[in-house]
Amino acid sequence: MKKSAYPQRSGPPKAWAGNRRDGKALIKRSPKQKSKAESSGGRMLAVLGLFTIESPEWTVEEAAESLGASVSTTYRYFRALTKVGLLSPVSRAGYMLGPAIIELDRQIQMCDPMLRAARGVMADLIGYAPDEAIILLCRLFQDRVICVHQVFGRGPHEPVSYERGRPMPLFRGATSKIILAHLPPHTLKALFAQRAHEIAAAGLGDNWDAFKRALAALRRGGVCITKGEVDPGRVGIAAVVFS
Repeated sequence: MKKSAYPQRSGPPKAWAGNRRDGKALIKRSPKQKSKAESSGGRMLAVLGLFTIESPEWTVEEAAESLGASVSTTYRYFRALTKVGLLSPVSRAGYMLGPAIIELDRQIQMCDPMLRAARGVMADLIGYAPDEAIILLCRLFQDRVICVHQVFGRGPHEPVSYERGRPMPLFRGATSKIILAHLPPHTLKALFAQRAHEIAAAGLGDNWDAFKRALAALRRGGVCITKGEVDPGRVGIAAVVFS
């Protein structure tokens, strides 16, 4: 029997665990109604996706143009999101992300099982690290990697790119590469088909076979070590954690 190159585990890494279904709907909807509801819900979520560090404030008219939706429809989305605190009105008819985001972040900080398990381990581990070291806990977020917790060692610290909550590229840095190496084969194949140029530029292989070999080597090694790939003068050492 051929042994799989992928590690055996009871469940997928937390970084790419799927959502569970909550059960059957009490009210059956026609395919047309279901499609319309899903489209409306998707567009409302797309409103939240407009708000970024670069563009933190939007008017209804600006959002409507960006989404390709009518102003009246976009206004209904803004009104619904404002009602639950996900958006807040500011000056000049603009809106920004609202306080409900802060409440949700606090809930994640208090209740996420990975965070609760990792905090004590990270606090202990930093005691063995050299001065100016930083320990990060990161996870996959869509097609990027995001830091969810960090612990700083002794001494002054230069700014680091892996700030909590900041999405980072999937193909650069030890943290990203070790997560990438443990993604399922069909995901890796899709990534290579779409982003072969970025993968080659990151030194991970200029064809599919070379890409597979590079990631297999990372899985066998168990850790990834990089030098200066994200921040000049910083050495990154990363290992994958499964939930």
